[in-house]
Amino acid sequence: MTLAGGMQELVDSISARLPTGNVHLGTEITGLNWDSGKKIWTATTSGNERFNADGVILALPAYNAAQILSALDPQVAQELGAIPYSSAGTVSLAYRLGDLPRGINGFGFVVPAAESRSIIACTFSSIKYAGRAPAGHLLLRAFVGGAMQPQLLKQDDYTMENGVRRELADLLAIKAEPLFCRIHRHTGSMPQYHVGHRERIERIETHLAKLPALALAGNAYHGVGIADCIHSGEEAAERMLQQLKIRTV
Repeated sequence: MTLAGGMQELVDSISARLPTGNVHLGTEITGLNWDSGKKIWTATTSGNERFNADGVILALPAYNAAQILSALDPQVAQELGAIPYSSAGTVSLAYRLGDLPRGINGFGFVVPAAESRSIIACTFSSIKYAGRAPAGHLLLRAFVGGAMQPQLLKQDDYTMENGVRRELADLLAIKAEPLFCRIHRHTGSMPQYHVGHRERIERIETHLAKLPALALAGNAYHGVGIADCIHSGEEAAERMLQQLKIRTV
């Protein structure tokens, strides 16, 4: 199950419910400062604007949070910056069902590293999610790169598309020309939970608890899935409300 118009609908819906002027798009935060006398946070932007806040939740990749906190708390910043990330590319291909040599069943497949292939997985998007392709058509989305093959993300679009099509021809016997191809690269998007990750997060959270009204949220801490991210945001908001002594209804 997913949103009909994609995950951006979730962000747009939340944004639309907030009061006008509460969302500042394209505004890069470069630093945070805590005024213990006034008990207020000041966020500084790359354009040297300043925003004051009672509390701050950093819902960012860990490496971005590390940059923002580097002057405020070097120890936490070092721990956050040590969380490794990998990148991935997606190659979406559309076909007419009549061009496929055999029926496509299931929702997709994962390719084990032992296969030494240039794709790591493939989702049958229009089978998995309704409304992704018109009747009589199939939309596939292959994944390239990941932690094991980061060099593949450096390929140009032509090379990446043809590499994926060769793999699909071998694995699914699809040799027809696709109706279209769309390629997206997601750089530094997937945190890697290596051995010792839990202990690192415990150290971060223990140290962060000493800073007033500051919390972290996102996929770098307690789970990478969408549900994990939403839960992370809810927990961060609840902790913030408790620290600010605001009673929820």
